Amino acid sequence: MIDKIISRLMSIGADLSSKNAIKGALKVLGEDEGLADLIYIIVKNRAYRKEWKSLPPSSRVIFLPQCLRNSKNCEAELTEKGYVCKKCGSCSVAEIVELAENLGYKHIYIVPGGSMVYKILKQIVSELDSFACLGVACVPELCEASERLSMKGIPHQCIPLKKTGCVDTEVDVDEVKRYLKMGLTDEEEGAGNNS
Repeated sequence: MIDKIISRLMSIGADLSSKNAIKGALKVLGEDEGLADLIYIIVKNRAYRKEWKSLPPSSRVIFLPQCLRNSKNCEAELTEKGYVCKKCGSCSVAEIVELAENLGYKHIYIVPGGSMVYKILKQIVSELDSFACLGVACVPELCEASERLSMKGIPHQCIPLKKTGCVDTEVDVDEVKRYLKMGLTDEEEGAGNNS
């Protein structure tokens, strides 16, 4: 359904560069304006996909939300750069972090909010010549981050949570794994085309 709406927007030459432009175009088409954030994320993912895939894991930065942690059993420790996963196995974070580390990712952050993301990014800018970000969060947070990163020309990919809220949220772990592997293995080259 979303792909059909995006195709319709493109066929009328709609401006897809900002959430507000997408919202206006959806209104003209008589579509649900509430889809603007999700469409914006999908469009930006597609726009930056090639750059994401071209960078090695050591130049990719991952931001996971702290709300993915198991609120009752998590053993993670909060530091100035977010939570440090102890791989206790009580949530999906350990599985994602372990795969990322095995693939060679060096910059993996479990953050309590957007302000910490931007603080970490300031440091990353001084450490790496070129990099891209992968963020997992709720759609409104991803949309805001995507707008800010786009303004700075920072390539990024966004994965929306499948269960939102401020605690015990969920993400499609297989989708996260596909994004982590993009550009690294032949079998993953076609993955993630819809978002």
